[in-house]
Amino acid sequence: MTPASKEKAVVYCEREYLTANGKTAHGLVRHTDRYQIVGVVDSTAPAGDAGAILDGKNRGIPMFSSLEEAYRETAPKIFIVGAVSEGGILPAGYGKAVDWALSCGLDVVSGLHYFLSDNEKFASMAAKNGCSIMDVRKIFRDYKRFYTGEVNQVGSIRIASLGTDSAIGKRTTSVLLVQELRRRGRKADMIFTGQTGWMQGWPHGVVLDAMINDFVSGGIEGAILDSWKDERPEFIIIEGQGSLVHPFFPGGFEIMAAGQIHGFILQDAPGRPHLDGFSGFPMPDPGRVVKIAKLLSQRPLIGIGINHEGLSQEAGRKAKTKMEKRFSVPVEDPVVDGVAKTADAIEELCKT
Repeated sequence: MTPASKEKAVVYCEREYLTANGKTAHGLVRHTDRYQIVGVVDSTAPAGDAGAILDGKNRGIPMFSSLEEAYRETAPKIFIVGAVSEGGILPAGYGKAVDWALSCGLDVVSGLHYFLSDNEKFASMAAKNGCSIMDVRKIFRDYKRFYTGEVNQVGSIRIASLGTDSAIGKRTTSVLLVQELRRRGRKADMIFTGQTGWMQGWPHGVVLDAMINDFVSGGIEGAILDSWKDERPEFIIIEGQGSLVHPFFPGGFEIMAAGQIHGFILQDAPGRPHLDGFSGFPMPDPGRVVKIAKLLSQRPLIGIGINHEGLSQEAGRKAKTKMEKRFSVPVEDPVVDGVAKTADAIEELCKT
């Protein structure tokens, strides 16, 4: 899909663009094939390019201090809820923004657990103004495919993207790895497992936390089978969710088991003092997560991605050096260094 054929979308991320809760907005600013992102709204963020503010890379997406300004300057067709929240509720004040968007005839897209389309007021406004409400998680709520084991017939090298915490960069690293492998002329695909991956336009995946637990493994397997049927990729990167040791957002085992993976990468934030949003729970030691993942999957650690949150450049450099020495795998800060070394290690799996 070319930029000209994509519908213009503005991402609403009030109060959250500079926090981990803005991860949906972050993902859409960095990459989407589904929409043309023309602006991000957050009155608490500095003016300028949303990409430059996020990670120092200009992407031609301006920040706006109000929806009115964004609408006047960009004439969007779509309003996207760009923030997440504990429990997936609609963040405080966001209801007024949804009201405003629907009153202007904008289609509304949300990945929250709270379904906007079930709100009678919002549904009535959408019908009155000829626009739509898309609750991404609702698409997968009733998806019921049982695991069959057919994934073993897939010829792709399959890599799971795991993390020591939620909102730590698993999806971003997965996207960058697919892009790097494709840049090298290799056929690669990402299996999305969260709502932002769907919004980015990846064609194969499911939203795991919207599904009945009995069908999660079957959903992952089905997405991999669809990818193999449609694209015959040499490499499949499966986006991770939560963490193997996260008490609130557990995740990873189903991805490794259902995907019958050949290896895994780990995303860590050495400067993060505690689990995201839960100050009473210190970050787990990455060695513990690696050990558990190896025991569960009986597959190797391929590389580590560093989230530089809370780290100076020098501290980030030292963290990478220390982890490379400890784990003997490539360690990169994906948004700063890229993922070339990790991609090299993934390509080496073809030779073993």
